[in-house]
Amino acid sequence: MQIKNCGSEEFIENLKGRKVICFGAGARMIKADYAVNHIENHIAFFVDNDEKKQGLTFQYLGREFDIKSPDVLKTLDTKDYVLLITCGSYIEIYSQLKDIAELRDMECYIYESMCRYPETDMEQFFTEELQNPAFHDWKQVLERHNLKNKHRGRRCFLIGNGPSLKAEDLELLKDEITFAANRIYMLFDKTKWRPTYYFCVDARCYGIDHRKIKEMDAELRFVPLNTGVMAGKVYDEVTYYNRKINYVEVNQGNVVFKSEVKFSCDAEKAVYAGGTVLYDALQWAVYMGFSEIYLLGVDCSYAYEMTKDGTVVATDMEKSHFDEKYETGFNGAAEPFRMFTAWEQAKKSCEEKGIVIKNATRGGKLDIFERVSLEDIIRTRKTE
Repeated sequence: MQIKNCGSEEFIENLKGRKVICFGAGARMIKADYAVNHIENHIAFFVDNDEKKQGLTFQYLGREFDIKSPDVLKTLDTKDYVLLITCGSYIEIYSQLKDIAELRDMECYIYESMCRYPETDMEQFFTEELQNPAFHDWKQVLERHNLKNKHRGRRCFLIGNGPSLKAEDLELLKDEITFAANRIYMLFDKTKWRPTYYFCVDARCYGIDHRKIKEMDAELRFVPLNTGVMAGKVYDEVTYYNRKINYVEVNQGNVVFKSEVKFSCDAEKAVYAGGTVLYDALQWAVYMGFSEIYLLGVDCSYAYEMTKDGTVVATDMEKSHFDEKYETGFNGAAEPFRMFTAWEQAKKSCEEKGIVIKNATRGGKLDIFERVSLEDIIRTRKTE
């Protein structure tokens, strides 16, 4: 297997008559906000490890493509095809295929890296960076942190980056255990507060900000294994973990969006994606033993939103985050339909464990959880 990387336009040009085999009838190819122009004209078929999908068809950009077993790759004339890994499990899939003799001469690309970070040297990353103990031994690193029930019975705050979030809010949380994410650092010059735990799962954000993230003033900085691929660099300062992404399922013989999202109670083993970075943080908070969890700045209101069919629509919101410069370098749209499904699952899973989740966000659309006032919460704690 020859791992390569290039820009999306260059990818189409370099095919030179070869057809594309897509590995992974899952989340990535559905996200039309960064689709490769006219790639549907070059796809031969999909392969997928999920036996339930094999033999079915995958609908993409108005066309239907067969889904086959990966075993079919061993029977092909590799000079006629290029392999494109189109799902979130880039590392696992490349590891699965790289030593298969029949695929020795086949070119392999990672869809997300190709679309967003064509300058990344993927061969060097897989042969050198992934051997860094911080990445290669991620399970042992997590075990050494002793995070299971570390904060049993305590409360914490999960901080979103919605337009309602203010620096003054963060000042009130200087003595609290907090989880924050992505570009929260844009408020650091306005407050002495810093997060206890920091998360970044968005490949675009990590690819742009990875140097800032490794220097983040936080007790731990969490990044999923596959998100780490996008920077092309592994940092000792980052704590990597396993994040499972699969937004589609087989229903009555069709590959469709899942109606439910899983919730993990064993974050060291894996957490499940839910359309928002705070869904990851929440699963870790539960694993750490918190019994009271408060949401702040989780507006779930965005200027641009994606519907289930991949259509991007503009809303009446002026901005999606607390700073209008926040989205510099981004071109994506939020997926509220997936977020609300995840929050519903979170509420159900936490209630079963006796964990209380309340929403201290000012306004916004997240009415699944009981609304509370941030000032009242802080005032109550001070008088106890």
